[in-house]
Amino acid sequence: MARDQNMVISKLVDRKDADVKAGGTKINFPLVSELTTTAVSDNTPVTFQANTETEVELSLNRHFESSFMLQDKTRIQSKYELARLYGQKAGQALMDKIEVDLAGLYSGLTQTQGTGTTALTEAMIVRAIQYLDDAKAPQTERYFVCKPAAMNNLRQIARFTEFQTTGGSKAPMVGGQRGFVVNLFGVDVHVTTNIQQVSGTPDIIHNLLFHRSAFALAMQKDISVEEDRRPDYLGTGYVASALWGYTEMRDDHAVDLRTVISS
Repeated sequence: MARDQNMVISKLVDRKDADVKAGGTKINFPLVSELTTTAVSDNTPVTFQANTETEVELSLNRHFESSFMLQDKTRIQSKYELARLYGQKAGQALMDKIEVDLAGLYSGLTQTQGTGTTALTEAMIVRAIQYLDDAKAPQTERYFVCKPAAMNNLRQIARFTEFQTTGGSKAPMVGGQRGFVVNLFGVDVHVTTNIQQVSGTPDIIHNLLFHRSAFALAMQKDISVEEDRRPDYLGTGYVASALWGYTEMRDDHAVDLRTVISS
């Protein structure tokens, strides 16, 4: 049986599901301008700041399906619950599509680290974290989502994994447990094969370091499977489908960490 890819990025971004359950084709999120302070002068009226507000639009235009036909002969002769097994695979295919959509948001980011020609380094991670610090991103709910090749790089950085540094358990600032890096300077680390890889010489991996508020996902129709008896095929058809939208919300709360596929 094929291996299942776990949900990763979709659980780490800002979820707007509740905003779209009542219907609609898009959401418009207002971006409120920053305000400054001015010294007060006696007997002088204040000067009101002229704010120019903008917005971010999230379109609910991602409508996809994954379907299969289970013929009676196959079902009868099989010792397995094929409808359940294939239904899980159809649902997983849709979840992978959502994850790939979110991973693809790297292309709109202005903050980057690395050229995609070298392995991931501690210096790249520290600089990426500084981008979030400079943007006043909250210290909590920060995540680094990387491809297995980038995790390979991290596991070879001694002080992230060796016992004398980590004490054999998760450390508050460095992290690492039995050779598996789980936290870097307060940033939780997650691995997924759905991180984008762009072909080139060499191929470039676009790992993501971000705060939850950098990206948004709205599931208007959760993944579900429907079935329909088809006597003309002597079988039953199954269709899994979902409807969602996604967008980048805060450009300065995310960084594209570019690394090489092998090192």
